[in-house]
Amino acid sequence: MTIEQTQESVSAHVATYFGRLSGCLASISPDSVEAIGDALFRAYSHSKQVFVIGNGGSAATASHMACDLGKNTISPNMRRFRILSLTDNVALLTALANDVGYDRVFAEQLVNLVRPGDVLVSISGSGKSPNILEAMRYARGRAATNVALLGFDGGTALTLADEAVVIASEDYGLIEDMHMIIVHALTGYFKRRLELAALAPA
Repeated sequence: MTIEQTQESVSAHVATYFGRLSGCLASISPDSVEAIGDALFRAYSHSKQVFVIGNGGSAATASHMACDLGKNTISPNMRRFRILSLTDNVALLTALANDVGYDRVFAEQLVNLVRPGDVLVSISGSGKSPNILEAMRYARGRAATNVALLGFDGGTALTLADEAVVIASEDYGLIEDMHMIIVHALTGYFKRRLELAALAPA
């Protein structure tokens, strides 16, 4: 293959990827994203805790989500959003993985923290990761709300979720891209809800 052919091949790949990404975006129902936003706003309104979990790239998205939603409630005279990513304490994660098993790294953290009415946000491409499912089952058993950002066909996680958005793709890159877009959409949605609430008459 010549250099020119290689460049054409790369350009075609990029164009195809963007086209597939656009298709994924068009397939998402705004109502399903808004339903997740509503669940988060209810948690905020009732001073509940939100936990976010994920593996690999989804762990990075979980951290990003906790950062964005936590940061955007820092304002004078405004109660802050109680949100925490359970992916961020490396010492605790590795201790639990070593002593209890990787399947329990999130559920065991919830044992210490989750209460009825809290929200667990699970981010998973396959919807089949054992540690995600264990955490969702534990959250459900403690009367917490399960919210999920998923891919493929949603996997078992979809059956455990109270609210979910499923990216109907088997490409992890596309799924993770879309999950991050949804996180940013939710951040903007949540920020707007806070602004409207602040303007509402007492």
